[in-house]
Amino acid sequence: MLDNNYPQPRNAWQIMCDSVHALLLREVKTRFGTNRMGYFWALFDPIAQVAVLASIFTFIGRESVTGVPISLFLIVAILPYKLFAKLLPQLSAAVASNKALFGYRQVCPVDPVITRLLIEVVTFIVVYFIVMAIAGWLGLDALPNDLLMLLLVTFLLICFSAGLGLLLCCATLHWQDTPKLLSLILAPMFFISGVFFSATMIPPNMWFLFDWNPIFHFIELSRDAYFLSYQSPIGDIYYVAFLSLISLGVGMAMFQANRQKFITL
Repeated sequence: MLDNNYPQPRNAWQIMCDSVHALLLREVKTRFGTNRMGYFWALFDPIAQVAVLASIFTFIGRESVTGVPISLFLIVAILPYKLFAKLLPQLSAAVASNKALFGYRQVCPVDPVITRLLIEVVTFIVVYFIVMAIAGWLGLDALPNDLLMLLLVTFLLICFSAGLGLLLCCATLHWQDTPKLLSLILAPMFFISGVFFSATMIPPNMWFLFDWNPIFHFIELSRDAYFLSYQSPIGDIYYVAFLSLISLGVGMAMFQANRQKFITL
């Protein structure tokens, strides 16, 4: 009688899941395995930024914005901005950092990109919940007014960032100084993306200076969804949805077009 206990061949989806799982364990161990402070820093970093900025606002006599406590006003902006600012460099270097693994047939160039995307998104979700739980424990109204809109805006931000990350992967393949250029671009982005100010604090005739910036729209929409008392005058969900679709579509197309070059170059 023939033995039917041979393992069944895996399909492409199972192979990718196994590859991503292995890369996920490797990535987490690389980042946090030898440095337990990495977990603490992921939580402490945004809290420290909020504390510093909130202290500055309190010192100059501004403890709230449109009825929103300044600490919550900053948290709802800093956390999504940090997600964007971490996703781009992590995804742009994902392929180059794992190039040696492409000698294994099971590992595809997109696997490390998916791995790093999962790590950053899960870290963001965990930190978001912990920070808001702390805010609620301190007596602040930390529950979002429109949860579905907040989830939609966050999902679009992830799609937008992932698309740019895929494009930067392709750019890094052809120009190794891409990460340096990216760091130069991200440095001033913090100051022009509405992290510590809002559209309501800017004269209407100056809105055009920020209206082009999709991250400014993402942050405005996040505050609009989170706070009942805040209504963004320029946050446009259709604008960010369109840019997210274009970013992700073009990023996936360019990544697929360079798929073989990621392995051979």
